[in-house]
Amino acid sequence: MKKSTHYLAIGLTAAGLSLAAMSAALAFGSDDSSSSSSSSSSKSAGSESYTAAMTKINAGDYASAIPLLQQSLASNPKNPDALNELGFSYRKLGHLSDSLDAYRKALAIEPNHIDANEYLGELYLQMKRPDLAKQQLTLLDKLCPSGCEQRTELQEKISGYQGS
Repeated sequence: MKKSTHYLAIGLTAAGLSLAAMSAALAFGSDDSSSSSSSSSSKSAGSESYTAAMTKINAGDYASAIPLLQQSLASNPKNPDALNELGFSYRKLGHLSDSLDAYRKALAIEPNHIDANEYLGELYLQMKRPDLAKQQLTLLDKLCPSGCEQRTELQEKISGYQGS
């Protein structure tokens, strides 16, 4: 009986070691996934700052949105949406050359970016260049053959500009 108890104890010890090894392996695996999760959180830092910037833009706080957009672009410099919103914020603050630069960068990455094309047209109107705004409208005609809100808005602003 003592031998069977001894073998039982050895079996339980072996089972315990196996469980401990499995726990360690699982813990190691979760450390791996948390490190990949933390690397993805560094990626999401750009999107968190972009989301925060959009909140500022929607509230009309363009000056506060700019550093957040710049932070987002530091994480992802080829984000045409962030570049477009940066151009928009600069334009709303009257920084027309910075706005033009941001729109051009956005369109260099994504030439068919509908919002950037509309906003660039609006910028051209602010720069008193309705001829260039009309070129953006022509491009939006091609990008939105069935019509779109951006095309309609730029058309209305061009019409309003011509009337003034």
